[in-house]
Amino acid sequence: MNNYKLIYLVFSFPICLFAQIKPTKSTIQKVVKNSVVEMKKGKFNLPSNKSWKFNNIDSLYFKKDTLNTFVYKEGSKHKSLCEVVDWTFYNKNAFVLGEESNCKEPPTRKATQSPKDFYKIAIYTVENETMIDVLRYDKMIVESFIAIEVSESEFGTKIKLVRRFNAN
Repeated sequence: MNNYKLIYLVFSFPICLFAQIKPTKSTIQKVVKNSVVEMKKGKFNLPSNKSWKFNNIDSLYFKKDTLNTFVYKEGSKHKSLCEVVDWTFYNKNAFVLGEESNCKEPPTRKATQSPKDFYKIAIYTVENETMIDVLRYDKMIVESFIAIEVSESEFGTKIKLVRRFNAN
């Protein structure tokens, strides 16, 4: 019986390794496309249910190399984060960066400034890695990430990003 357990472990280990497939450019583009907010008379609300939300407690968004972002499904019940940085996409390659605080009364959100808080993204593949570059209004790259995981749950989509560099 122990031999069967050993054989099972030996063969299941490689399967577990291959089960975590890295996201492709088209996977990330699909998530972005599904995250674009609806415009009403050329305007949209910030933040949106479709915004990419990053936990920013203790300024983690600006300090950590590995970030998890969540795109919640409409109507899903989820725990609100105390400090959030969000990317609200208003078209397939452009977003508004926002910051909000939800745990202190009253909840606050930093005012969005144009063009300072408006960014574009470039999604591309290099050596089987899917990259996301964040570009300022003057087309300078200010952040760059490698997308290492996209997973779906009943609440929405989780995207794991590893920071390549931050020029801010």
